[in-house]
Amino acid sequence: MTSRPTPDRRPRTLVSAGLLSIAALALTSCGSGSPSGAGASAEAADSTAQAASGELQDVSIGYFPLVHTSTIVNAEEAGYLEEAGIDAELVQTQGGAAAIPALASGNVDVTYANYTSALLAAQQGLPIVLIAGNDVGTDDHGIYVDPDSGIEGIADLKGKSFAVNNLQNIGTVALYAQLEEAGLSPQDVEVLEMPYPDMAPAVQNGNVDAIWQVEPFQVVAEQSGLVKIGNLFDGPAADMPVAGWITTRDYAEANPEVISGLRDSLARSIEDLDGNREAFATLVPEFTTVTAEVVQEIDLPVFAAEVDVAKVQEGADLMLEYDLIDEALDVQGATYSD
Repeated sequence: MTSRPTPDRRPRTLVSAGLLSIAALALTSCGSGSPSGAGASAEAADSTAQAASGELQDVSIGYFPLVHTSTIVNAEEAGYLEEAGIDAELVQTQGGAAAIPALASGNVDVTYANYTSALLAAQQGLPIVLIAGNDVGTDDHGIYVDPDSGIEGIADLKGKSFAVNNLQNIGTVALYAQLEEAGLSPQDVEVLEMPYPDMAPAVQNGNVDAIWQVEPFQVVAEQSGLVKIGNLFDGPAADMPVAGWITTRDYAEANPEVISGLRDSLARSIEDLDGNREAFATLVPEFTTVTAEVVQEIDLPVFAAEVDVAKVQEGADLMLEYDLIDEALDVQGATYSD
């Protein structure tokens, strides 16, 4: 069983995944995981036989090293995945849209991804399916500015610049929804793409006016003197499901026991972690560069083990409204049900 990272053993980091094009992988993704048709049926039978015999099944699971992905690391550390018949290899990905090519190319079997990136990939033709929930947007996703900027709320962003970590992900959708509620349009704000660690310095240097910070970067932003003017997931974006676990349809259909076991393991892990700051303080420093002292100051994430199809559908509808996709997308059809 692959354990969470220690000084002597750390999950491998998938650097090349972000360099792949989602569109280029659209034709190859069906063959990159488990085979379809008769092959998939045979593999599903093998998977069932493995589970019945008590033999562990190798599963490569991609995750971006955030406080929020403590769910999968804890599931591995606590032995829940092994109890579910899964011998997990945890693979650190670059997060966001970069996780999708890693899945489509077969470098991982399952991965953590924000819902907007996952649905965008599905709309572009990749056979992506949502299999489990993870985190919901609340106080752990903030909007930060310089204290002398004169920006006190969303309405003050007109004519300003705003940094997100990826232009085509859920942060952009949440921002646009709040701009609309404030009487603005997406065109009123220049949205820039920037890695989270670079955002606070960019505000201090005057290169961007406002930024989206997710924990633990909120603590870093506050320590650097920036101020929080509100939560990104507020107003029409309040309690929006942010990210969950996805795989390809072929893999899910060929490995139903893995999907069921993974869901159960994540649910148990979420129960362990919910509101348990001490558990986070012990766990997070082992697979990220975040210290226990910082974890003591963060706004803890809110988790949901199941995919909230209705709420994710609201996000998909906003994606269509803001032209991130060009036709309506049925979230239920992109969700795997065993």
